[in-house]
Amino acid sequence: MIPANTLWVAVLVIVVMYVVARWVRSHTTTEEEQEQLPYYRIRSGGIGMAEHPATKGSLAVSRYYFRQTDIETGPADTADFYDELFIDLRDADSGQVWENSIHVATLRGLDRVMAEEHWDSVIGTELLIVRRYDLDTILHGAVDHLQEIYETQVQLVGHGPAAEPMA
Repeated sequence: MIPANTLWVAVLVIVVMYVVARWVRSHTTTEEEQEQLPYYRIRSGGIGMAEHPATKGSLAVSRYYFRQTDIETGPADTADFYDELFIDLRDADSGQVWENSIHVATLRGLDRVMAEEHWDSVIGTELLIVRRYDLDTILHGAVDHLQEIYETQVQLVGHGPAAEPMA
C-alpha cells in the first residue's frame, strides 16, 4: 500500500504539471513577441517559479465563473460550499490573456470534500476559504490574491460567465 503522504505529493505534482501545461497552451504569442515582453517571476506554491508577463499598468478581470456552481444563485447551503473559480485576466498593454483558477470553500464544504476524497490534509496557495458563499466576499478575496501574485492593480470589469470569453 502506498503511504498517504506519498500519494498526496504525487497528486499535487500531477495537478501542478496540468496547470502549467494549460498555461503554456493558452499563450499564443510569437517568438518575436515573446522576446519583446519583459517577464517577472512569481511564487508558485513553493513548487518552483512560474513566469508571467510583466505589466506596465493594471490587469482586467474580464470574466469569472465556477466549474459547477451557478455564480449568481450560489449553493443551496451557503455554509457548505466547495468549487473552483475560474478568472480570465487581460493585460491591455501587452494584449496577453490567460486564465487563473482558485478553489473556494467554506470550512464545512472543505471538510465534506476532504472526507469524500479521503484526504488527511490540504495545502496550496490557490485556496480561498470563506465563512459562507457570498459573491462579493469571494471576488474581493480573489482580486486581492491576484494583485499580490501579479504585483499590480487588478480591475474587475467583467460580469460573470455571461461576459464575452477572452480571445
